[in-house]
Amino acid sequence: MELSRLLDELTLAANRVGIAVRMEAFDPHLSDARNPRGGLCTVLGRRVILVDANASLPDRIATVAAALARVDLESVFLPPIVRATIGAHARGARPPAPTPGEPVRLPTRQGKRGRASTLLPLARTKWRNS
Repeated sequence: MELSRLLDELTLAANRVGIAVRMEAFDPHLSDARNPRGGLCTVLGRRVILVDANASLPDRIATVAAALARVDLESVFLPPIVRATIGAHARGARPPAPTPGEPVRLPTRQGKRGRASTLLPLARTKWRNS
């Protein structure tokens, strides 16, 4: 699959789950070839993936794929190459933010004797960090 078509398929996948993809020219002092910027955010209550229009095509694909890796796409049909691209970028993605009202839990740590320690519930969230 051509890279431009892959970016189009990733954009379509985002649109299917209600996420807009915006290509904007970022300030060159904030983004460069070694450290491209962009990703999933919430603007006025709507989820948006912001992508640097000046970035190379592989960097734009990586930005959209990494953002989609944080979203539940199980109910959406995706071509195998698109799902594989998202999966490849999922390794570096942060876990999805908890939904409002869901208890936040600490990550497990190895306790003594190699066993995982139990998780402690923290305060219930009232906001979403995505």
